[in-house]
Amino acid sequence: MLLVNIQSSLILAGGYKNFNVAIYCRVYEVQKMSDLNWLEKRIEYLEQHVKFDKLYLETYRDMILADRETIIKAKNFLEKKGISVSGGITLVMQEANRFKTFCYSNQEHLQKIKEIVEFTAGLFDEIMLDDFFFTSCKCELCIKSKGNKSWTDYRLDLLKDVAENVIIKTAREISPDVKMIIKYPNWYEHYQFLGYNLEYEPKIFDMIYTGTETRDPEYTHQHLQPYQSYSIMRYLENASGGKNAGGWIDPFARGYLDRYGEQISLTLFSKPKEVTLFSLQFLVEEMDKNDGTMEYLSNVTPLAGYVLSKADNFMDRLGKPLGIPAYKPYHSSGEDFLHNYIGMLGIPVDITPEFPYESNMILLTESAKYDNDIIQKIKTQLLDGKNVIITSGLLKALQGKGIEEIAELRYTDKKVLVHRFSDFRTIHESEKDILIPQIIYPTNDCWEIITAYSEGNGYPLLLMAGYGKCIMYVLTIPDNFGDLYNLPADVINMLKNVIMRDIYVSTESKSKISLFVYDNNTFIIHSFLPHRETVKVVIKGKADKLKELNSNRILEGVHCDNKTEFRFNINPHSYQVFKIE
Repeated sequence: MLLVNIQSSLILAGGYKNFNVAIYCRVYEVQKMSDLNWLEKRIEYLEQHVKFDKLYLETYRDMILADRETIIKAKNFLEKKGISVSGGITLVMQEANRFKTFCYSNQEHLQKIKEIVEFTAGLFDEIMLDDFFFTSCKCELCIKSKGNKSWTDYRLDLLKDVAENVIIKTAREISPDVKMIIKYPNWYEHYQFLGYNLEYEPKIFDMIYTGTETRDPEYTHQHLQPYQSYSIMRYLENASGGKNAGGWIDPFARGYLDRYGEQISLTLFSKPKEVTLFSLQFLVEEMDKNDGTMEYLSNVTPLAGYVLSKADNFMDRLGKPLGIPAYKPYHSSGEDFLHNYIGMLGIPVDITPEFPYESNMILLTESAKYDNDIIQKIKTQLLDGKNVIITSGLLKALQGKGIEEIAELRYTDKKVLVHRFSDFRTIHESEKDILIPQIIYPTNDCWEIITAYSEGNGYPLLLMAGYGKCIMYVLTIPDNFGDLYNLPADVINMLKNVIMRDIYVSTESKSKISLFVYDNNTFIIHSFLPHRETVKVVIKGKADKLKELNSNRILEGVHCDNKTEFRFNINPHSYQVFKIE
């Protein structure tokens, strides 16, 4: 477990080698900084555990504007201690009221936003907009202003205009060199519905920032899978052209403490420039002692320090992240967040908003339907000798729109419960029944690679259709994406053999053991399982040994059939980092 052997030793100055760390302070905490002793005690506690370089001081949230003199006082105090200070703005009117947003159709609200930006730009050289720059307003004014547009189109256009002509223009009028950062929330599939414009905003903001909070995947509203703390970083890095300034983690709704550490670790696996820990109040707690004194403590801050230091030990030895390119056009949705379930199977996924023509294997989920030219792009890949994997959701969306020119498949409205799977050599059983859609295909034109049996019938879990020089594969997705985790380990390994054929390393294991691959023969294996598990690592070609970079432990491999296999045990909620030698 992550908490084993955590030492609360004093942190030395100098920061981390491979990334910066910032602490975000909400306006509620900033208000209290008029008492510098209050601030100093918390800084002293944080410095015992985390090598942070920066504080973001928030000027506005929940209709509260911070006091100018308090900010200047705190800023001067922090800068004298060698801590850089930036500003933060959270454009929410009532956070506790289901995130009540500003009405961006309302001129009085726009004037208020302008005043907040003017105030903040007069104090800081760098300002981050926290992830509340969206609108869910459907007041009469918004309804009238929307006209015949969809809510998505109206909000995209509206907030594009506000971002450029209210927020950035105002900030630059006050401070021409101010650096503006927009932070994006963790709900990347739904940005466009509330006005986040991932295609346009990275072009006008100096940098972007990424919310990597995934919290508890089962008992929270969003049900985000742990892998997303990594995948969203890669997606926004790809979408912003390298302008992703960092990842942001909070300690909320985690269920158990390991989840907090895992969110930080997976953010770091993406090799960010900076990590921001939210927020000061939740990183330092007060406890009144019987003798009348105050003790400062936290159950998350020592863990954050441990996780950050552990990753800093090896991150400079990792290359560029690799994965199966998963094309998700701007402003698209469909089979929402499926990429992360696939990542939890041990298949590394790299989401990109640009079509990855250069890749020999690409993954297309239902969201690819938003590209009007997607059929032609699939054909081009196949004719160029490059394989394409589409999901059953995309097959359904493209049915009757040209997919039949590649293969005359039919996604039916029928379902079937299955628990037995086969590659026509061996049969593997899942512990639970899995509900999948029935896909019909023409015999001998398409071929099942993996079939799912039920009462004398078989239904494709993975099928192939030849076209031109290469193959289009169709992956059948269960109605409940979480049922992917119930696939037998041997079936998951069959999927990896097809999908990961161009990646130099793979694993053979059950689900919830993820693989993170880099372009210099390094990789990370992370288990999200609650128990110890044996993992087989398969390297293409000959590899004499693996070196675990944190412990310097050496694993000896067995070479056969043009591959080398290694076995090791991995502890629950932990990871190991390897270099091929």
